[in-house]
Amino acid sequence: MSSLKDSAAVAPTRVLVVDDDVLIRTQLLQLFGTQGFVVDEAESAAIAVTRLEAQPYSMAIVDLIMPDRDGISLTKEIRQRWPETDVIMLTGHASIRGAVEAVREGASDYITKPCESEEILLALQKVSERRRLLAEIADLRRQLAERNRFAEMIGRDAAMREVFSSIELLADSDATVVIHGESGTGKELVARALHTQGKRRAGHFVAINCAALPEHLLESELFGYARGAFTGADQDRVGKIELANKGTLFLDEVESIPLAMQAKLLRVLEERAIEPLGSNRRVSVDMRVLCATNQDLAECVALGRMRQDFYYRINVMPLDLPPLRARRSDIPLLVTEFLRTHALARQKGIDSVSDEALERLVAHRWPGNVRELLNVLERAVLRTKGTMIADVDVPVRAPGLDDDRLAPDDEGLRDHMRHAEHDYLTRLLQRFGGGVTAAARHAGVDQATLHRKLRAHGMDANTFRKGGQRGEGAAA
Repeated sequence: MSSLKDSAAVAPTRVLVVDDDVLIRTQLLQLFGTQGFVVDEAESAAIAVTRLEAQPYSMAIVDLIMPDRDGISLTKEIRQRWPETDVIMLTGHASIRGAVEAVREGASDYITKPCESEEILLALQKVSERRRLLAEIADLRRQLAERNRFAEMIGRDAAMREVFSSIELLADSDATVVIHGESGTGKELVARALHTQGKRRAGHFVAINCAALPEHLLESELFGYARGAFTGADQDRVGKIELANKGTLFLDEVESIPLAMQAKLLRVLEERAIEPLGSNRRVSVDMRVLCATNQDLAECVALGRMRQDFYYRINVMPLDLPPLRARRSDIPLLVTEFLRTHALARQKGIDSVSDEALERLVAHRWPGNVRELLNVLERAVLRTKGTMIADVDVPVRAPGLDDDRLAPDDEGLRDHMRHAEHDYLTRLLQRFGGGVTAAARHAGVDQATLHRKLRAHGMDANTFRKGGQRGEGAAA
């Protein structure tokens, strides 16, 4: 039998012996000492917990029956709180069933008393070999992830390699890029990669979600304002555009910018200067502009939702992100990286998924893309009791029960949501006879938001006013 020193050299070699029998503790301390281990002892479960809280251990040798607490509950606590510590159970011949239960709770092996030195060393060697293999697997996974990593993104599918190549090509340019992709595909990650890989990396990356703010707030957020510009403006405020000077301005959901604001932004892009609200101060800005959308911008132009000159000014270099269902080969890689880096997964020692669970994940259509995958994995980590995610822990449709009935084509969800919103707005305006104030109040949004939604759908509230008569609660 080969020496344990070679196996133990790949990891910390501190061992904790937990047994109320002083003779057994002495025997094990002497035996492990001859093998080069650093050994500590504990005569009770309470002292063992204190030792474990004070420093890390590679292994714990735990007696099944102790006066203050049984070894099964101690094993369970060790596996929950210190998943990097392997447990070997010591048990008498009459308590084999208890040892088997301990293995179910996470113990790596069990040894029956009276203990033979050869048997103990063999069990330790098996655990050490397992630790060595797990360390090698973790290192190989890390190397695999690093080989397929670009900035904060991971992918080995040909479509993602093309995206990475495009980022490398465009990073040092100041060309405006429109990043197009479905919700959850990582458009902001691409924008940040373009910034951090480029010559403006020392400057600020300033992101703003254009759909999250009504028009009057969007203008002050972008351009800033001078003290006294409007009620509540009690001090000067620098806008996002000025903050992006020497850096990058990222306009997310660019299609939602109101037409009047598009005209103002177009002037900024052409003149590279702004005037904060309520100020005559002209501020020069040197920035790169990146945009993101999940809409067809050419269609937005055709529908009158985007100015043609603004469209041509921002759509210098389009960059398309593939949906997750178009790069299913990346799903195992994304799962591995999630488990490697997620804090709770590491704490619980969850390092793999079953074949059935992985099959479910790969077969799912992922309408929410990578964002949805990460949410599903996080829920699975919370639900999983062992160290492997099983198929029952993955709350997605089983293979063969895919989402085709809900999304007959790749654009089904987006079209469905757009049509549903249009139908809702139609019914809303019909009910209130085109009165925007009452309609907005009923919908629980402000008037600016409702106006923006109407513009997005090419709808005019006036068309719902019959013969100049206002409907229920109608208001201008």
